[in-house]
Amino acid sequence: MLDPADPAFARDPYPYYARLRTQGPAVRVALANGTHAWFVTGYEHVRAVLADSRFSNVPPPGAGRPRPDSPAQRARACLARHMLNSDAPDHTRLRRLTSAAFSPRRVDALRPRIEQLASELIAKAATRTQNGAVVDLVDAFAFPLPVLVIGEVLGVPEADRDDLRKWTYRVGSPADALPAGAVDEAWIRLHAYFTELIADKRRRPGEDLFSALVHDVTEGGLDDGELLAMAFLLLFAGYETTMNLLASASLLLLTHPGELAAARRDATRWTAVVEEALRHASPLEATTWRRTTQEVNLGGSGLIPAGASVLAVLAAANRDPAHFPDPDAFRPDRYRPAAGGTRAAPHAAFGHGPHFCVGARLARLEAAVALPVLFDALPGLQLAEDPGEIPYRPGLLVRGPRRLPVRRA
Repeated sequence: MLDPADPAFARDPYPYYARLRTQGPAVRVALANGTHAWFVTGYEHVRAVLADSRFSNVPPPGAGRPRPDSPAQRARACLARHMLNSDAPDHTRLRRLTSAAFSPRRVDALRPRIEQLASELIAKAATRTQNGAVVDLVDAFAFPLPVLVIGEVLGVPEADRDDLRKWTYRVGSPADALPAGAVDEAWIRLHAYFTELIADKRRRPGEDLFSALVHDVTEGGLDDGELLAMAFLLLFAGYETTMNLLASASLLLLTHPGELAAARRDATRWTAVVEEALRHASPLEATTWRRTTQEVNLGGSGLIPAGASVLAVLAAANRDPAHFPDPDAFRPDRYRPAAGGTRAAPHAAFGHGPHFCVGARLARLEAAVALPVLFDALPGLQLAEDPGEIPYRPGLLVRGPRRLPVRRA
């Protein structure tokens, strides 16, 4: 039986996934909540599932824990319309509109602002690390930077971004870690805020990506409910993946000082560092749940019945030894082949197929810009806790350190 909330599993799920991989293309797993699901862990089979329309993204009726009706629950329900919970043709339309807003030109134009925001956050952290004080890099850097950047994408006024960060932190935290009612209040405030933001973008559009979505008047443009769902999706997908990438990459570099020194000597290595961090410490442990619309045979013992819950485990695919030699080692050079060498296989950290992460370019850009700023501004940075004791976020969807305490030598 698998308990995704087990701290030991959250810290190191890879041995478990390696055992599953040896048992076949898809393995039926008993979960601690009393349900069962089919886990797909091999690189080729994960990619096959994500490209196969027989694996639906639409949640079945009544999926999830039942919740009483309330303003907070109605705010949560807005997410049900986002494109991760849809199949073609609805997904095709939503994806087309969003991809246009995330064009390379628009994303790349954010580089100077990302560098400025990262520099400001790291300057505050540097002040706090004086005289040996300990700073949590998740709280001071990895979490706030993506929230601030997605604020740029959504065109959130700077005066509102502290509130946005506070509400986002609350809805992403376990309810028992906050005062009673704090999570529900944050959902209600986010719903109200984005409702007003959409109305404001209609009245006074800006140059931000969200204004482009609001004012897309092509056939099949987004209605207000879809815009609200898209705002939530961009907010949470925009910070969750990148937060975990920044935290995990920082931890990997702090525990592999030779790789950090090499990147600081040669700035062209940072791209490879980011790619290897995405592979080695996938910020998305798995995709959202799929459901088979018919019986599917993945080969061998991988016969999945119709109506089954299926999880494509990206973290496991990225450690498949058939495609990544020495898969448990952090080796950025696998993405910097020597002359005549072979580059590593593309990792699956952003998924594959129709639901490949539309924000992948932005996440890569944030990491490639912010990580060198961090380590140039804070030389001598070191962990203030045994890396084996650092807790990880529980669950099967996202993966990253919950805290990353550091100090300067």
